[in-house]
Amino acid sequence: MFPTPVRQQIILRSDNLRSDDFGALFSKLFGNRYADNPPLPSNIIIGGVYGRHDGVSFRRMHYHGDFTVSFPDQQDEITFVIPTAGKIVFNHATESVGVTQVGLAIDKAEIRSMRFFDDHAHHGISVNRHQLTERLSALLGKPILERIVFEPSVNLDSAAFRGIKALIDLATGAEFDALINSGTLMPSRLREMLIDAVLEAWPHNFTEALRRPAPMVAPRHVKLAVEFIQAHPEQLVSGVDLARLSNVSQRALQEGFRRFVGTSIVAYQRQVRLERAYEVLARRESGSVTEVALRFGFSNVGRFCQYFQGAYGVSPAEFRARG
Repeated sequence: MFPTPVRQQIILRSDNLRSDDFGALFSKLFGNRYADNPPLPSNIIIGGVYGRHDGVSFRRMHYHGDFTVSFPDQQDEITFVIPTAGKIVFNHATESVGVTQVGLAIDKAEIRSMRFFDDHAHHGISVNRHQLTERLSALLGKPILERIVFEPSVNLDSAAFRGIKALIDLATGAEFDALINSGTLMPSRLREMLIDAVLEAWPHNFTEALRRPAPMVAPRHVKLAVEFIQAHPEQLVSGVDLARLSNVSQRALQEGFRRFVGTSIVAYQRQVRLERAYEVLARRESGSVTEVALRFGFSNVGRFCQYFQGAYGVSPAEFRARG
């Protein structure tokens, strides 16, 4: 028999550890994500549960003592904070203050520092921006051409936010540990549930679209064109050629895209090419940003960088440098 492979543990439990001990445990499980940060004061005590899997983290944490954490490097995540005690302050383009009943959604690419006061405690979820965009695209059944912008401050006194908190309680509960750490499907299912929870409950610029009735099933000629674009992202195909492949007129195909995909043929092609470019840059494959842009049909590299920044909130060069 083959030995059972050892799965990486995705849950950290801290029973009121000193900050340096917590940092050592965190680094052992998840890598030293805060290596460039100055050490916290030794009198800071950290307790709670932190989990991380494939671009999504979830936590139920409490901190004894007041301290500040700086962020010298940008992170391509949105963090959602539900305070349960004390106060947390994020410094970015402005200052965002989270206290009991006031939740925050913060773009971590803009954070400069965060401060913890009055024995702060919170439930939280952080999600890679690409994961949010990819999941929202799947839920809407069409590409996302705008950056997702969440309401930065919300009143937590509603059933929806209590639902997010309850989901985090479930994910961080001791009863769930064995299933998460030993299973192969559950971590991915949990990740999807957490992403869906914030997309459903936390207001953003696509909330109205998510709550509309499900779109009608696209006709065959639209499906054929979409499938061809998805299968050949590096091939620039005109609307005329796509219409010929789909056995309809160009006008019929254009109207089909507007009605069933929610965008033009050109815009859909651009989004698919951007998604593929993102995947290549995320894997840190060989080739410069210019070569990746040209590979996916962006002859104007400056325009490619603008499109990428608009879709993902970071330039291609900055995104690649984070690796």
